[in-house]
Amino acid sequence: MKLGIGIIGCGRITEKHAASLLRLGSARVVAISDLSAERMEIIHRQLVQGGYTPGEVAMYPDYADLLMHPEVKVIVIATSSGRHADMAGDALIAGKHVIIEKPLALTLEDTRLLSELASKRNLNLLVCHQMRYRLPMLRIKNYIDSGLLGELYYGVASIEISRSPEYFRQAAWRGTWDQDGGMLLNQGIHLIDLLLWFLGDVEGAYGELQKVQEGKEIEDVALAVLSFQNGAKGLVEANTITRPGNFGYSIRVFAEKGTLIISGAQLEHIERFEVNGVQVAEEDLRQLESDRDEQLRMYEAYLDRISNGAEGMVVDATEAGRSIEAIFAIYQSALEGRRVTLPLVEFSSEDMREGERYG
Repeated sequence: MKLGIGIIGCGRITEKHAASLLRLGSARVVAISDLSAERMEIIHRQLVQGGYTPGEVAMYPDYADLLMHPEVKVIVIATSSGRHADMAGDALIAGKHVIIEKPLALTLEDTRLLSELASKRNLNLLVCHQMRYRLPMLRIKNYIDSGLLGELYYGVASIEISRSPEYFRQAAWRGTWDQDGGMLLNQGIHLIDLLLWFLGDVEGAYGELQKVQEGKEIEDVALAVLSFQNGAKGLVEANTITRPGNFGYSIRVFAEKGTLIISGAQLEHIERFEVNGVQVAEEDLRQLESDRDEQLRMYEAYLDRISNGAEGMVVDATEAGRSIEAIFAIYQSALEGRRVTLPLVEFSSEDMREGERYG
């Protein structure tokens, strides 16, 4: 029997979720919810074009009604960031497994409480960090875990993208500390998650922020130096003021026995992939570059965990909390003008409203 999926939030990102779910034989979307009837109809039409029967998927303006649907076993949450924590909590209380878009929450307290709630109710709370499932990233992680790279020295996460004033005016929550959460938490978290996945636990962070564009609260530029418990160093450099449009992203790992660099507008270009004693054929590199099935692999792993208790790789709430805490350490450092050590006791993106030392 196929696993019943309910989707809360029918924005553009949901079109990608629906496309992946349509390719899975183990799950079926049975209900969707959004305040906008028009957006629900767009997702419904996509599902029908993918083989669903018209009217087969229930549509609810109020997500609380969707949570009561008896066939829904898994909730996919793809709403604005500020609503994630409350909706995830409601879904867990309703007895549903949850797959949620990043970031899981905008406070450390919510991150920890949600993790505890899922554990107490023996439910899965899994966060969409699909970039871990891209083939080049899986290969890098394998090199690290197998010891082929030797000692890890240094890693860099770069984000060079464009978010215009019009982008922030399109939705009232965008650009606010309490609902958006900040540029690093919203746009930068995938790269920071990869950096931590490769290099390990963060011991300390020093960060500086700059705001250039008016009409919003959050930062446009973020720079940070991370110190890892294993002695490695990390650099985060991110901005949303690259003009006239997006330049792209890069993740770089420098180690005792090799250098690995992935870059590009969609993080699709293998710029350097050299490990001592490892020969990688050019054809293999091109196959790694061309793959775009990371979200499908993520869903396969997540639903296998939910249905069968499989031990494959997943990003649960505790694991997802590592990148949130690292970002909050950067924010707290920028706010207080000092190096911050981890673990943090508490922090919320809304704390950034208390005083803007940057700018």
